[in-house]
Amino acid sequence: MLKKLAFFTILAIGFASCEPSEKSHTELGALPVADYQMIFIDSNNVQLTSNSTEDPFLFSWEIEGVGTYTGQTVDVFIGDIGVYELKHTVFNQGGSSSVTGQIEIFKDGPQPCVGAVEWLTECNERTWKMAPQDGSLWVGTATATWWAVTGNVTVDRSCTYNDEWTFQSDGDMIYNANGDFWGESFFGFSPEGCYPETDLVGPLAGWQSGTHGFEIIPANNDHPDQLKVIGLGAFIGLHKVANNAEVSAPQTEITYDILSMTEIDGKRYMEIEIGFQAGGDGLWRFTLYSE
Repeated sequence: MLKKLAFFTILAIGFASCEPSEKSHTELGALPVADYQMIFIDSNNVQLTSNSTEDPFLFSWEIEGVGTYTGQTVDVFIGDIGVYELKHTVFNQGGSSSVTGQIEIFKDGPQPCVGAVEWLTECNERTWKMAPQDGSLWVGTATATWWAVTGNVTVDRSCTYNDEWTFQSDGDMIYNANGDFWGESFFGFSPEGCYPETDLVGPLAGWQSGTHGFEIIPANNDHPDQLKVIGLGAFIGLHKVANNAEVSAPQTEITYDILSMTEIDGKRYMEIEIGFQAGGDGLWRFTLYSE
């Protein structure tokens, strides 16, 4: 499963180089000694603070491909994965001095909070579950129903209907199985039914609770808005359902078509669909809701 990054490599530390513009002293006094500290506020926001000595009064930050900033402390947003060259220059009465380094960004920044992103996250975070209603698990074709869940679904499939997916505006999707899961013979559990989450071991461990990513792919002439979940074990609805196949092990990403987003009595509903037969017409549909 894709765990949320809890550390960041600060490449500037260890091989930063200082570049005084003149000798260490001039007639006007000692040159400044450039130095800085870098703190990641989150995956894409970096705070840079100058620790330069010899009383500098002007602070400049140049980040390749991002921009130039001034101030002893600056907050910088970098939206794209990559390694960015950094140059910090300070000035005092004696002259100037620079230090260089790098900022490495491991994750693309969040998408704008509009449309389906707003619907899923409320521009902060929002938790979704399988809607406790007939047909919220459905399989068939565009013209025929092969099977659909009916009855007291929260009792008959309690371990499916207590699953939670929390979508956050920074692009994280937190999956919480709440301690159990619906096991099927397709991936090694017989009879079908509820099992402890701890039984998902070995190659199946990616289906345990964890933090993944998500992305909204805007509609075009070929498809409606799509929801892509990213990271080993990320899924929605049923573990086994993936693009063009029903699988017996976690996948690294799955993309669903968003068929509808509706609000009824203050609750949000979203129906998603996925084709699971390569070259065939088979479809799974899942209906989720959020209070």
